[in-house]
Formats: sequence, structure tokens, C-alpha cells
Amino acid sequence: MFGLLKSKKSYQQVARDVYAQILRQVRQPRYYEECGVPDTFDGRFDLMVVFIFLVLQRMIEEGREEAVAFNQRLFDVCFSDMDQTLREMGIGDMGIPKHMRKMMKAFNGRMHAYETALADGDFAQALRKNLYGGAGDEKKIAKMAAKALEILDFLKDQDMDVILSGQIAFEKEAA
Repeated sequence: MFGLLKSKKSYQQVARDVYAQILRQVRQPRYYEECGVPDTFDGRFDLMVVFIFLVLQRMIEEGREEAVAFNQRLFDVCFSDMDQTLREMGIGDMGIPKHMRKMMKAFNGRMHAYETALADGDFAQALRKNLYGGAGDEKKIAKMAAKALEILDFLKDQDMDVILSGQIAFEKEAA
């Protein structure tokens, strides 16, 4: 009975820490130079969505209740940041809801597309359509798809409790 009265961990700070790590990845020039991701606001948003998908997917596959709470908190942190970013870009209060709806729709569509592509084994095709806007160099798209799947495998090797402490890595540390 007393367990029911215990408040569940909100994962707010953990989600912020993980989101900060995602943003560090998104800011790495190699994704734009080596993988041909468009270096635009939309390209950066779409790359961020790829990284969020990878984290969410890793957590979902764990099958623990904490993963659901964490995933929701990560989504909330992401879109709170997007709201702030739009405001900093000069979008007025009246325009924010329209932009947020558009971004959330894009986010949800990409999550479903990536999940389906992962199951079907054609992640490159989903990236071509969503991250690259239907165009792009096939070799660079394939390189990005391979990198994303490598990151997902690396995430799966990390202990969920470590991730839920806010410590996440997307690749091995350089020696």
C-alpha cells in the first residue's frame, strides 16, 4: 500500500541531460560533411529526431515501465526546447502553435517511418525520405543509415539504469 503513495521518478533532469547529449551529437560537423545531412534548421531538426528515435527505440526494447516515463519526459524536454528555439528565431506568440503542430506532426510521422523501416530492414530508405527530403547522395545516405544502426546497437549495449541516470554515450570514447 505504501508503495502506491510513493511518487514516481519524473526523469525531468535525466531527460534534459540525455537531450543535451543528443544536441552535442547533432552539432557534430561529420554528419553534415561526411553523411550529407542538409546543414539547415530542418536538417538539424530531422537529425535530432533520428537521435531521439534511436534513444526511444533503445528504451522501448528494454520493456521496463521506467522507459515509458523517461521517453515521455524526453519528448517533453525536446518540444519545450523547440518552443524556445522558435521564439529565439523571432516567431511570435501567435505563430508558435502552428509551427509546433507542424513539428510534432513531422516528429510523429518520422517515428513511425523509422520504426517501420527498422522492422523492414530498410532504414536507408526512411532516412532518404525524411532526413534527406527524398534526395541526396546514395553513398552518404547509406553511410548515415549504417552509422545510425551502429549507434542503436551501441545504445543497446548500455545498461538502462546508467542511461536513466542521465549518462548516455553514442559511441566509444576515443582513446
